[in-house]
Amino acid sequence: MSRARPPGTARRAPHPSGSPPPPTRGEGALSDTHGVFVMVAVTIILAALVLLMLLAMLPPWSWDEPAQPPIVMTGITHTSQATGLLTCASRVTLKNNGSTVYENDALKAVFYVNGQKACIVYTLNGYLLIPSHHYGVKTLGGEGCRSPYWNPGEAMVLDLTDNTLYPGAQVTMEILDKRTGMVISKHTVRA
Repeated sequence: MSRARPPGTARRAPHPSGSPPPPTRGEGALSDTHGVFVMVAVTIILAALVLLMLLAMLPPWSWDEPAQPPIVMTGITHTSQATGLLTCASRVTLKNNGSTVYENDALKAVFYVNGQKACIVYTLNGYLLIPSHHYGVKTLGGEGCRSPYWNPGEAMVLDLTDNTLYPGAQVTMEILDKRTGMVISKHTVRA
């Protein structure tokens, strides 16, 4: 038994090649949606690959933390060496953190406390500090000041006048080359 067609609808003629007729509107919608999803996925994958290639081209040092200055303050001590009591002793330990050998008599150190100049040490050579007129520093010690040269990895201790540096203060140290006046290192720490 054949179904009756509603009046006004035409019967579809068979395709001349014998294959099924091309889809009419609405029949290919699922295929179009899949095509869009595939194209979006391919685009995202290509974008990720391009990003990975660009990241691989960046130099490795660009991800590292900023390098420390060549001369750093490794510690500030506020207690008395004899009694261990808090006296605002203001002993600063410096370290040649770089790879340069410095002539320590050609260097001077300037200390700032909360942005205000507090002390100038006119030589970092321990033997030349003793006979000089120095104000604001009592002694200078450590392997970095015992010879004319301050080698990489060596430390020195500057015992500044008590109460020059106090707990909680922001201390900035500049090391200058006395011959040129250039700052060769600047380091800031909290005392």
